[in-house]
Parts: sequence; C-alpha cells; structure tokens
Amino acid sequence: MGKYFQYLEETAKPGDGFQMYGPGHIIFLIGIIIALFFMVVTYYNSTDINRLKKMRLTAAVIVILEAIRQVSFIILLPEYPLRQLPLHMCGLSIFIEIIHSIYPNKTTGEILYSLCLPGALAALLFPNWTMYPMLSYQAIQSFAIHSLHIAFVLMPLFASDIRPSVRNLWRPVLFLIIIIPPVYLINKWFDTNFFFLNAGSEGSPLEILIKLMGNPGFIIGYAGLLFIVWVIMYLPFIFIEKKCRRMRFI
Repeated sequence: MGKYFQYLEETAKPGDGFQMYGPGHIIFLIGIIIALFFMVVTYYNSTDINRLKKMRLTAAVIVILEAIRQVSFIILLPEYPLRQLPLHMCGLSIFIEIIHSIYPNKTTGEILYSLCLPGALAALLFPNWTMYPMLSYQAIQSFAIHSLHIAFVLMPLFASDIRPSVRNLWRPVLFLIIIIPPVYLINKWFDTNFFFLNAGSEGSPLEILIKLMGNPGFIIGYAGLLFIVWVIMYLPFIFIEKKCRRMRFI
C-alpha cells in the first residue's frame, strides 16, 4: 500500500514512470474524453436541481481525491513537502469550485472558464507527474482530478449555466493580480514553483519560453501565452454575442 501511494517527485526523474504521449498517456486521454462526454451529456439533460446536485457531487469527489493525496503525504513522509500545498491554479480551483457549487456566480464562473479550464487541460496534455508509475495513486489521482476540473467547467458551460463574456474578464485578471504576488513570494521563500512562475513543467511550452526569453523574462511570454489562449477561448462567445444583438434588431 505504501508503494501504491509512494512519493517520487524528489527521488525520480520525469519520465521514469510513464512516457508523455506514450501508450498509457494516450489511453488515459481517450478514456478522459469519453468520460467527459458522458458527464456533459448527462448534466445537459438534467433538471436544474439535478444539475446543481451533479456539480456539488463533482466538487465533493475532487475534494475527497485531494484529501486522500494530502493525507498520504502526512502519513508516509517524515516531513510534509511544501511543494504539494494546493497553491497551483488547479489546487486553488478546488476552493473556487466549492464556492461555485454552493453559490454559482459570475466571478467564480469566469475564473473557472478562463483560468481553471485551460490550466487543467494543460496539465493533462503536459503532465508533470510522469515520474510515477501509471497505475500508482499519485498518477491516477492527477489524471482524475484534472479531468474532474475540466468536467466541472464543461458541464455548466454547455448547458449555458456558465456564460463567459469578455466584459467579465476583469474578474479573473483581478484574481491574478491579488494571487500572483504572494504566490511569487512563497516560491522565493520556500523554493517552490506554484503557478510555474520559477520554471516550466518539463515538455511544456513554458520550457520553450524559458529557452527563448530566459528566467524570469519568460514570465512576460507566459502572460502573452495566456492572452493568446484567452483570445481563442473568447472569440466564439464574441461572435455569439454579436449574433444575438443582430437578432434583437430583426
């Protein structure tokens, strides 16, 4: 059981457990796509009350998965690894999802769409847990929890319970302005890498930015990359809003 929950991030190199885009990674991604499709369709066809229940159940499963992971560190390791504090975007997503499942609102909805969704998707495409065996708890939990982060956004998104708007982008921007400075200081004080502000995940686009722009210069490119992602994510909703306005005048 200890081996199943083993912590390898300080003893093994990335890729020692499974290969990025190897057969195991691809199989997991295909399974995730199928599961997400099923969850979105089921949510879409549910009543408003059942939709809220499904959203709260998803948030509860996410909390339980992360709680088991955190407890495993406390039980199995002589010292808690500070780098495992839930201060990455996907870790903070847990708290945002809890709030949104209790009180759905524009601020949490916009943050979930603009930051949590692309963050979780990037984590699945460029996993930084490749040092773990594919069937270990740490690997399974990482794939599962990031998939549920995506599901938590896609379910209400396709049902129009979350309606992204460029006019509301100031909300996630303000969130970043508040969160980034203390996270950056925590990284400096404790030699952590929350939000990947100190270094990029191996195999991710941030590594390319670091090679091109240096460190910490890559943070400018990091912000530029987020801007490009937002343009891609919000263009469809800009066209939808314009079409709706035209329909009103017809």
